[in-house]
Amino acid sequence: MTKRLLVTIGAAFVVAVAPQAAAAQPPVVSLPWPPAVLPGTPPLAPSTAGGFPLSPLFIGKLTCRERVVVGLDDDGTPNAVRVLQTIVVNQLGNYVFAVPAPVRSVLPGPGTESSPGRRQNQILWQGFSPGRRVLAAWADLRPDESVDALPLRVRVATEVAGSPLGPGDKRSGDLQLTLTVENATLVTAKSFTAEPHPVDLAVVLGRIRSAIRRDVYAEGLNIRLLSSTTPVKARVAVPLRVEGTLRFAPGTVQLGTATFDPDRVQLGGARVRDGVVRISSLLDGVQRSRFRIVLRGGATNASTPKLELRVRTGEIPDPVVASQDPRTRLAGTIALELAYARKRQFDMFLASPEQVGPSSTTYVYRTAAAGAPVTPGASSGGGEDHTLGWIVLGLLLVAGVPAAAVMWAHS
Repeated sequence: MTKRLLVTIGAAFVVAVAPQAAAAQPPVVSLPWPPAVLPGTPPLAPSTAGGFPLSPLFIGKLTCRERVVVGLDDDGTPNAVRVLQTIVVNQLGNYVFAVPAPVRSVLPGPGTESSPGRRQNQILWQGFSPGRRVLAAWADLRPDESVDALPLRVRVATEVAGSPLGPGDKRSGDLQLTLTVENATLVTAKSFTAEPHPVDLAVVLGRIRSAIRRDVYAEGLNIRLLSSTTPVKARVAVPLRVEGTLRFAPGTVQLGTATFDPDRVQLGGARVRDGVVRISSLLDGVQRSRFRIVLRGGATNASTPKLELRVRTGEIPDPVVASQDPRTRLAGTIALELAYARKRQFDMFLASPEQVGPSSTTYVYRTAAAGAPVTPGASSGGGEDHTLGWIVLGLLLVAGVPAAAVMWAHS
């Protein structure tokens, strides 16, 4: 009887305590998810695209690098966007996939071991990788659907003898030129603050730092919280390294002074010699979002100068240190996660088939007349629609025929 009574009491105790224990478990939440709190572009994502003739097939282990060439009017307005995308397949097997992009035409790129196909708003690839295969394509994009996703804004104002110097003009007199370059990556994202579980926070921070070192997408960012959350807004931007030149025609200008806005730039400046202004700057997008150069001097039969800027994403600052309190460490961890995710967006102007893998992009801003070729000349065959070829390829793949054995115009 005594044992039965003890068992009954014990069972009642467990029933009474269990709900309290369950209620005491800290809630598990994810850090702000970048696809939900950051803009959807880049990478570019056209709202409409032609139907893909086959189910995508690729074998993983892809790397992607891109060169985005932006043609500029004399005042800095973009008039053309062309992208050289090079995808390297690093494993044995067949591949079939499409890259979404607002393309006007597609041409084979340097070093490619296959030729691209094209459908509405898609660059198409198919073939067989013997273990390593390079896929490169120049894509001419529609500027009105591309320029808003670029990381940099440029403005150039040139005056000679008190009047603006326009395209094709040549004039003599006092010269003043103002070049303004602005980091355009800043956004505001939804975030939260709370008291985090210290062990979980340390694990998540380690995963983010590891992803940054390996240049891959950060995953598994879940933590337990010891308090309720409070919504906050986070400012997220990507540091940009900007280097380049501004060149006047030889012998047409004598520059007397050059003013570089020092309050808006770090590790940068402008050097002037023989009508060439050399530019180097780091714009973090938050504290230092832009720089401005003002040149003054004399012009003799001068025309508008030629600008060329090369832009790469910079290293993401890590604000988390061990001496911080848990809430501050959580805020810094979220800031690091979102800044790195934003950086990966601009390191992938066109989407990679494997968006969690390594990718890098160089942006080149260059003065060029609208319609002027920026890419190497080639036949227009890469811009043709080869739907029938893709359907035939699909039937062969379904039948088990390796893509390497398919005699097709794009293999």
